Amino acid sequence: MAPHGITFLRLTGWTWKIVLALIACNHLALMWPFFFAVGCNAKIENQFKLQSAPVMRERGVTLTELRVPTSVMASVKNGVVLDCLYTLRPNSIGLVVAWYFNNSARPVYQWIPGQKPLSIGVFRHRANLDYKVSDDNETMHRALHIINPTIELSGDYRCVVSTYHDEDFMIKRMIVYSPEKKFDVYQKRVNNDTIRVTCMVSGVYPVPRLTLYNNSVTDKQSYPLVHSRVDINRLKDTSYEVIISVLINDDDITTQSTLDCELK
Repeated sequence: MAPHGITFLRLTGWTWKIVLALIACNHLALMWPFFFAVGCNAKIENQFKLQSAPVMRERGVTLTELRVPTSVMASVKNGVVLDCLYTLRPNSIGLVVAWYFNNSARPVYQWIPGQKPLSIGVFRHRANLDYKVSDDNETMHRALHIINPTIELSGDYRCVVSTYHDEDFMIKRMIVYSPEKKFDVYQKRVNNDTIRVTCMVSGVYPVPRLTLYNNSVTDKQSYPLVHSRVDINRLKDTSYEVIISVLINDDDITTQSTLDCELK
């Protein structure tokens, strides 16, 4: 049971704190009216100040768009441009635009207004440091222009834009693909009643999907040749060689039969 004249309330948060403050002040007011008038009012006012919402300030820099192509062909003429669009608050200072590749701790490309861009690591001779996306002093070298992109440059690209007070970033993935350098289909007799059909593609990136079809059926998508063996090999230039083969009995072959090898 609560003492006579006191009611307990199940409250939470700042409401509980204010009720406690009011109870304490009511008791003190009986003894020291001046303390109630000055000290308690200030204490209750501080309770409200502590719970007030934080003041939102405008960001110094905001990244608005990251233009990175999903895929690009290796050694494409004129290279490829990765662009990083942002807005700056007026009078922002200390602008730095940096590009990171995959999980690199250091930027592979960096530009500070008033200075010449820098390229580092694998991009040292891959980035066009003279490329300008605009004539604006705050944006001209923000873009990363990759000369002669190759398949090892496939990966995640992160643009980080920062000032002395703020930072923002975006990430996108780009695949540098390589069409096949070699694509062959051939057959070899294994014994008197069986032949092996082999389809081979080489110098391709990323790993393709190869499928052998018996084209004597109407819908080839529904009748791929089963029991095919697939071998995938990584070449020195990091491209792939993929070989698919299947054994076919002579009884399954007619004069109307043709075999297709599909590369996707």
